[in-house]
Amino acid sequence: MEVDVCPFTSREQYAGVVRYFVQASDAFLYGMGADRAKLPSADEWLRLLLEDHEKPDEQKERVYFAWLYHGTQVGHSSLGNIRAGEDAFIHLHLWVPALRRAGLGTEFFKRSVALSIERFALKRVFCEPRAENLAPNRVLEKAGFTFVRRYRTVPGAINYEQDVNRWVYEGRPR
Repeated sequence: MEVDVCPFTSREQYAGVVRYFVQASDAFLYGMGADRAKLPSADEWLRLLLEDHEKPDEQKERVYFAWLYHGTQVGHSSLGNIRAGEDAFIHLHLWVPALRRAGLGTEFFKRSVALSIERFALKRVFCEPRAENLAPNRVLEKAGFTFVRRYRTVPGAINYEQDVNRWVYEGRPR
């Protein structure tokens, strides 16, 4: 399995994130808890991501990790609400449908968690996928996360109100 995970370094990597969301079908966005009406325009979103990329780690809103399969970016994870030395929240997105259900998402995700813990000396990493979105919930369980609770919220600026499952990882990735 030729997989690699590394921090974003290029405009094209951020453009891939924007394309993933803005080119997704309404049904796909809904399934992951996003609302198309709340997405920024592609140009504005890319500008904001690149602006954030230039900030020092302690000022960033998010840190992004590229998921590479045979050298091609096929997904990403992002780390936000970072409290260095304490905790952060992580998201996961495997862009290529043909690569889903093969265990790759779990491997990419484990590597993203390890990089996040190392880079920010984290004690805990949280993830809160939409409760009805089974795929990321399965990945979290396989990656060694512990289920904490299910609750209703609006998780972020691009989301609608939904039930989410809070998962936590404490310690070092396996």
